[in-house]
Amino acid sequence: MPPAPASDTAPPTATDRGRVRILSDLHLGHPGCRIARVAQLRPLFDGAQTVLFNGDTFELRKASLRRLAEDMRHELEALCAEAGARTCYLTGNHDPEITDLHHLDLVGGKVFLTHGDLLYDDVSPWSKFIDSIHEQREIVRGSYPAGYLDDLDLRLAAAKQIAANIKVRQVKGPPGAAGKLKSVLAETWPPTRPLKILRVWARSHHDAHRVRDQFRPEAEMIVLGHTHRAKVHARDGKHVINTGAFLPLSKSYLVDIDGRDVRVREVTTRNGQFAPGREIAALRV
Repeated sequence: MPPAPASDTAPPTATDRGRVRILSDLHLGHPGCRIARVAQLRPLFDGAQTVLFNGDTFELRKASLRRLAEDMRHELEALCAEAGARTCYLTGNHDPEITDLHHLDLVGGKVFLTHGDLLYDDVSPWSKFIDSIHEQREIVRGSYPAGYLDDLDLRLAAAKQIAANIKVRQVKGPPGAAGKLKSVLAETWPPTRPLKILRVWARSHHDAHRVRDQFRPEAEMIVLGHTHRAKVHARDGKHVINTGAFLPLSKSYLVDIDGRDVRVREVTTRNGQFAPGREIAALRV
């Protein structure tokens, strides 16, 4: 699925004064996605000037899902336009080629936004496809200069290249509860995989602080997704905000940026639609 024209996906600029809303890890097209219809997302776009989709918006790694993802993208952008919001995509490891935008610096560099797949040199250490990831990682190591992990742009480019090249076998299942159950069972097999996920969850916020310290020490917060654990964590006056995911067993958060005000809200369901819920954190940068 090629990137949309730049005019449709322009990131916010320093002169913009409207609300920027950040969502991630929708995983549209995934059989386990909690979003049955794109139209269910409509209330999430109200009041935003720009909606930033911070990676893994669509399932693009399997060819059979790309047509579905393309249709969903058109519907998603139409809903945003109806709400008066423009769309902007950042890449994730499930849609590594949707755009060439891998990160953004917002609020004068106070907020560092990226999907989160740069946290680990093997992208997703909990993945069922970890052997393929390691194979591709070795290929990348042979084609990138020594020390590439210490260069933000090279590190992100390598993560996207690894994600784009791995071999993926997508679980097939019927829509609805049965498909979600089948997806959950597949994602928790083999039995060692949930333990790997829990280990990552126990440390991912510390890993995010480390990455922010390394690449954006002047930033007061990093906003990311990827690990699917919705969380706000403070350390030394700086924050990690993880927006979770729209998959079973995961919560979803949204982040609103108005000027220097940053608010984190839980995404809830009302009358079959997703909508902003209770406030998790109110911060100022």
